[in-house]
Amino acid sequence: MNDHSLFINFSEGSFTKVLVYMDHIILAKNDKEEIDRVKEALNKTFKIKDLRNLRYFLDLEVTKVRKGQ
Repeated sequence: MNDHSLFINFSEGSFTKVLVYMDHIILAKNDKEEIDRVKEALNKTFKIKDLRNLRYFLDLEVTKVRKGQ
């Protein structure tokens, strides 16, 4: 049985990544406006709660760094 939970879309030089784990969804995109559109589309079908910036996931600490560091 395959359970695909990572979805990646490349479009016009940008990328969107959606990771689904049980009832959690992580969105990654290099365009804030596109993330807002994806969240709005998801919220039309599913009731979602935006927890803002990711800090911890599955006991892993997540940090954001500038490109090249």
